[in-house]
Amino acid sequence: MKNLMKLHTLLLMLFVSSALILGSCKDDDDDIVEGNKTELNALIAQADALAAGATSADYPQSAIDAFKATLQTVKTASADKLTQVQINNLITQLTEAMNTFNAQAYGFIDESLYLTAGWNFDEGTGTTATAFSNVKHVATFFRGNTVILGGEAMMPSWVDGIKGKAVYLNKGAHLEVPYTTAFLPANLTISVWVKPSEIYEHNYIVSQNYWTGYKLQTQGGGKPFFTYKKVDGGIVDADNELDASVKVNQWTHLVVSVNGTTKELKFYVDGTLTKTWTESDKGIGPLTQTLTNPDPQPFIIGGVATDAELAANFMEWTNADNLGYFKGAIDELKIYNIALADGQVAKLYNDEKP
Repeated sequence: MKNLMKLHTLLLMLFVSSALILGSCKDDDDDIVEGNKTELNALIAQADALAAGATSADYPQSAIDAFKATLQTVKTASADKLTQVQINNLITQLTEAMNTFNAQAYGFIDESLYLTAGWNFDEGTGTTATAFSNVKHVATFFRGNTVILGGEAMMPSWVDGIKGKAVYLNKGAHLEVPYTTAFLPANLTISVWVKPSEIYEHNYIVSQNYWTGYKLQTQGGGKPFFTYKKVDGGIVDADNELDASVKVNQWTHLVVSVNGTTKELKFYVDGTLTKTWTESDKGIGPLTQTLTNPDPQPFIIGGVATDAELAANFMEWTNADNLGYFKGAIDELKIYNIALADGQVAKLYNDEKP
């Protein structure tokens, strides 16, 4: 009898204990103030799309596997009842995983480190264009040379671009950016979209002290042409040897890069490598990083030199038909302090094309 009573007592204690535990769990669950998962769900949808489109042609397979594993962990956790703090932690975890994954793409460019200056020209109004890069370089509109052109001299104007707005230049119109040594890195890449209204020998796109620094232009055959001064004082002149690379009234993506380490100069048209020059055939070397003679000019968009510089030193070959200024539209101009790799240029083109 005593044993039976002990058994009843033990069962009762177990029942009460279980009830207390279950009640405690229920109370804990009821105590959770569930947060708002709207942002988390949207981020998960974005991550799902990123994972679904990722292939081994664009990312290392190990990066794809790691990202998908993190995504699944977040999705599993998000199915539970969560506080706002827990939801925010999942958002942070997934955001970091997405950033890490994107940084592992074969064509990824860390613009926070390597973009010296970049203008998308989307202001659409006013007489300045401000860079979206870390340093907000301001490019100011300048009218063409009135001494030569008189009343025909033009100011830059806003037109539709490859994306958003662009600047249209003609009759000497150009933009000037105050000089900084940042525009003269040892390695350089210039990326730009151009839509010339005319093809001629001196269609200058950008210039930093013309041939005593560097200049990018298109020539009469529609070929991109690049000139720069090297650290050793030598001058390099090179084009991509491909006529009609640039056509009238048609948007074209041009990239030129100088790698001072591998001593290569490369031209790209619409994301495709069209010509590589080396030390053996063109004496390619690092760009000069000092300007002492003449004094540094502004960085010029759509021209080769300031009007004052042209008037002082180049009037013998400058006339109304040959001002050394761009004729047409320019958009999405970027200056990098590295020589971009082929895959990076291809991705840049694909990301920017309409």
